[in-house]
Amino acid sequence: MGTLLAATVVGMDEPPPGCHDPLRDAPDTSIARTDHRVSGNRVAWACGPLEQGSITDIELGFEPAWVLPDPRQPGQSWLVTSAAGAVISVQVEPDGRAILGPKPLVHLEPGQPPVARMTASGELVVNSAHEAPDRFDDPLPDARVVETPGGDLVALTTPTDRYPHGVLGDGIEATAIDLRSPDGDVTRIEVGDTMVIEGIAPIVEDLDADGLPEVIATVSDMYEGARLVAYDLAGDRMAASAPIGRGFRWMHQIGVGPTGPAGETEMIAVRTPHIGGIVEAYRLADGRLRLVASEPGYSSHRLGSSNLDMAMLADTDADGRLEAIVPAQDMRSLGILSRSGDGFELLASLPLEATLATNIAATADASGRLRLAVGTEDGRLRVFG
Repeated sequence: MGTLLAATVVGMDEPPPGCHDPLRDAPDTSIARTDHRVSGNRVAWACGPLEQGSITDIELGFEPAWVLPDPRQPGQSWLVTSAAGAVISVQVEPDGRAILGPKPLVHLEPGQPPVARMTASGELVVNSAHEAPDRFDDPLPDARVVETPGGDLVALTTPTDRYPHGVLGDGIEATAIDLRSPDGDVTRIEVGDTMVIEGIAPIVEDLDADGLPEVIATVSDMYEGARLVAYDLAGDRMAASAPIGRGFRWMHQIGVGPTGPAGETEMIAVRTPHIGGIVEAYRLADGRLRLVASEPGYSSHRLGSSNLDMAMLADTDADGRLEAIVPAQDMRSLGILSRSGDGFELLASLPLEATLATNIAATADASGRLRLAVGTEDGRLRVFG
């Protein structure tokens, strides 16, 4: 259940010259999601670089579970969800003072990621990202619905317990992806009798620059483990990465965009984030998703958690290319990794001084600059930028 609050939208000032979205169409800033875009692609948009040395800490008085930019005041106000599901508004003044809302805006079921959106009348609605799957037959219990540019709704369906890996905590995985058109027609993508989809949503993004998105999922089995698989909108398998090669080994898909050294479109994923995580870049070539770069020492997920949004992509230096923002293996700092040659280069390490407890939230402030916010286990909201 959501809640409505009267609000005034504070929009972005005139963006700097050359400001553009790396995915060619800026997201709807009236909607805030923990996965950043309705396509499920964890890519943030901003016009200016991240001011890495600018850090603001807010004592929350509770352990946070999720953070969202507040669509009413992007870059100045944040919506923080507690581990118990209470959603609190946190406004950060220019002098660094913080004003916490006097009472929760709404209570969600613990563990469920929030979504915030502005209505046409200027009101804020906060509800759960898991409320939409009732539009699908037999959805995954924790499915998160994403959308294609054409308005198709996409969700993971037909759950099973035949792959007892349980990295997300419940041992239930999907075996199909349903694409529901605005007219109600459904295209079903099935992964095979021995395979499952390890995640709560696919990513819908254009991998081959043909103007049409692909549907990308992490597909796993007990013999070869996880691999990335891309399907076209007709449901046909288009390309796949090589599997990890061992069962019960996971690959966490993060995002798609121009991360390559010359701005090439790549898929960024983290291989085995719980056991020596490796950030990897994949590029579509000759009908395959080919591994083109890797960097060890990072993570993106805590074993048993339903939070799949602890890593993301963003243009942190305003050069037109996306960087990967990923936690270190100990979850006490965030690495900003840029693709360079056939590898990754560490541009910066953002200190957390405690263990990461939430997703990474991102927004553009009134001047267009990127801002990031995270919650830590010691009850703080830390804002960068």
